[in-house]
Amino acid sequence: MAGDKNTLVSIGTPMEDDHIDLTRGADPMLADNYHTAGDAHVPDLRFPPAHARRDMEVMRRCVLSRMSEGLSRRKIEVIEKVLTLEDSLVKAYKRMVTDLEVVEDEKTREISHLKNKNSSLRKFCGTSEARVKEREDEIDNLRFALVRAQHYAVESYKASSEYQHDLYAYGAECMSTSISLTKEWIAAEHLGVNPHGFDRFLARRQDLEQAAEQGQAAEQDGAYDQADAPLQDEDGASQLD
Repeated sequence: MAGDKNTLVSIGTPMEDDHIDLTRGADPMLADNYHTAGDAHVPDLRFPPAHARRDMEVMRRCVLSRMSEGLSRRKIEVIEKVLTLEDSLVKAYKRMVTDLEVVEDEKTREISHLKNKNSSLRKFCGTSEARVKEREDEIDNLRFALVRAQHYAVESYKASSEYQHDLYAYGAECMSTSISLTKEWIAAEHLGVNPHGFDRFLARRQDLEQAAEQGQAAEQDGAYDQADAPLQDEDGASQLD
């Protein structure tokens, strides 16, 4: 049992000498600390009697009771702290769950945004790759054209009407030069031959060249045949004789 400091603790017997004053606060093992109602004179130095041992047990129980009360109060304080901490942990857990939900939502939105961006980038890269391939094909074609440019230019020039005109003009110039040189040679080497018939021959050749430029192949062939015939004067005699 536990009580106040001035409380008398009963051992459980109805005798008057069973009441012990526990307010002395001294060592319970000393004999002079035990005073009964009937004998309160000289201290007894012998071994404590049985009721003294019972008093010691009661006192031990008192101390244990007080210690239990102290421990109970400490336990209550600890429980209160635990409950307070538990409330704090619950609130912190709720905040953490809320923050986690917010983070999950942000993560979901970010993933969706990244997927859309990735899709757009893939489309852009695909378009860019197609354009690059097209440009590479154009560059390859240009390189091939540059390699064949000279040959192609020559072939194109030969196939054009300009080439035919230039060829005929060059041929006419060469022929005129050849005729002039021939006339000079005849005049120098063959004094009896009249070289003026070459002028009519040259005029006739010019007419034939104009006919050839107009695409008259038959007349051109006839003109060449006439050009190959011996020159004759107005009387029908050859001027080269």
